Amino acid sequence: MANNASLRGLVNSTKNIAIALIFSSQSLWAQQPSTTATVMPGNGTTSASVSAKPEEKDKKLSGSVKVTTLGRGIQDKNLKSKVGWTFVEAGVDTEYTDWLAFNIGVVGVFGEGAGQNYLSDEGGGTSALLLDYAGVNIKPIQQLNLKAGVIGYQINPLYTTMSPGTSLGAEQKFELATPSETFKFTLQGNQAVPSVGVTKGLVEEDKNPFFLAGSVIGEINAKPIGTKLKVAGTQFRFGNLPKSQAASSLTAGNSVNSVAGVGDEMQYVIGFAGTETAATLETDWTSKVKTTARVVAIKNDRISEANEGRMGRLDLRVVFGNVALKPSVTVFEVEADTTPAGYTILANRYNNRKGQVAGLSLELVKQKVIFFGNYTKAQEIVDSPFLSDREIYNIGVEVNYDLF
Repeated sequence: MANNASLRGLVNSTKNIAIALIFSSQSLWAQQPSTTATVMPGNGTTSASVSAKPEEKDKKLSGSVKVTTLGRGIQDKNLKSKVGWTFVEAGVDTEYTDWLAFNIGVVGVFGEGAGQNYLSDEGGGTSALLLDYAGVNIKPIQQLNLKAGVIGYQINPLYTTMSPGTSLGAEQKFELATPSETFKFTLQGNQAVPSVGVTKGLVEEDKNPFFLAGSVIGEINAKPIGTKLKVAGTQFRFGNLPKSQAASSLTAGNSVNSVAGVGDEMQYVIGFAGTETAATLETDWTSKVKTTARVVAIKNDRISEANEGRMGRLDLRVVFGNVALKPSVTVFEVEADTTPAGYTILANRYNNRKGQVAGLSLELVKQKVIFFGNYTKAQEIVDSPFLSDREIYNIGVEVNYDLF
């Protein structure tokens, strides 16, 4: 009997302890939803969440290849160039989490043809494998995006009078928008080391070239009428530009007053810093008809003459079943010393020129194939012994492939 009484007492005691533990655990669960329990597999110790652990986002990969083949002709009094080009561009984007991504792209350039240039060695065909871009994107919060690496840069993020190549740089973007994204406000900063290659046989002290820009961007998206308006103002500055660029700036379009010296001792005697303002207006008239208008104006505040430029472009896109037809027209008038002309790619140098560009493209939408052509007529604004009226034409085809 004593043993039975003792056993009943032990059971009752154990039951009371169990009930106490249940109520205690329920109280703790209510206070701390993320409490953890310790698990010891083997000799290791890990901490496992009592609540259901959210699944980690899988790494996302996307890749594409674009192949462009074109024939290009450039002709003026100093330059005659007829070259066939093929560009093979391949890029891969890797998104590790919602806040971290990496992008890399390479381009193969294959050019063959003939060029005659009285003033420089530009205008011929060449072949090369180049790094197009390679950078990391970090998004610590929804409104902030940070980018760094070998990336493209331009003065105004919407539309610009200058077309530089890829360079080592960084970009910061802070964006605020209404829930419906009817209104959007963005602050953007850009820094870059303008890329010109290597100047052989010359090392200049304290001559690290740089590009800085800060932009304010506003956007209104009037969805009921299918219209989107964007406006951006940019402050920019180039600094410590090397002598190698000063020597080539005259044939690229800068004025004779922008440099001093002779040969390898030639250097810029003016600065390049100012403002560039741009706007774009996109309108979907119907599901198959869309227009896009762009305008831009630039001013170099470091000098008082030959320091302003203007450019505008109008695109029309009309869809007929699987075919999209896109004519465009561009007008420009850019004075000589708005930007350092040597940093703009040859076919898009508008310094000290005014004229028009007419273009037409035909896209097979499902096949991702685009046939295109354009013609540029550029006239001198101020007579220069290093420039003359120029004509440029391009005709080609572009094919796009999704890798994964």
